[in-house]
Amino acid sequence: AAGGIGTASIQTAKAFGAGQVIAVTSTDEKGRTAIDAGADEYVLADGFKDPVKEHTKGRGVDIVVDPVGGDRFTDSLRSLTTNGRLLVIGFTAGSIPEVKVNRLLLNNIDVIGVGWGAYARPRPGYLHWQWSEIEPHITSGTITAPIGGSYPLDDVISALKAIDDRQATGKLVLKIR
Repeated sequence: AAGGIGTASIQTAKAFGAGQVIAVTSTDEKGRTAIDAGADEYVLADGFKDPVKEHTKGRGVDIVVDPVGGDRFTDSLRSLTTNGRLLVIGFTAGSIPEVKVNRLLLNNIDVIGVGWGAYARPRPGYLHWQWSEIEPHITSGTITAPIGGSYPLDDVISALKAIDDRQATGKLVLKIR
């Protein structure tokens, strides 16, 4: 939750009325980044399901935003409350998990692929509508992009390595000039 997608998800959730946002991070340092981005609390990724359940008094969460995939996917499903939704954003862990559909039946939960371009392209006017919803939050400062690092364009390899090594927090910026 401390990278670009995570911090954007935290701020967007809060801007649009989420009551409690629990971030899942790999380190305490990244947890502090998630808190700075607006999360109410954070839990460490290893064994996160039980602490999430504790923070929600056993209820679970309504939505999980998952850009990681991999072996944590099942615990993401188990962290959901009845009628919860798991939003699949990507697979930074490197492996694409499989959904055992019996888990969906247990609590009437959904797994939803979130491919923004595939959704927006066939819907004329969608980008304009979406911007009109988000822009006031950007203008007010409710949604900001935490900058975790800045790199000259000719050092793009270092920026990509920081992302690949899971060292990046917030957004990384490539300077053109």
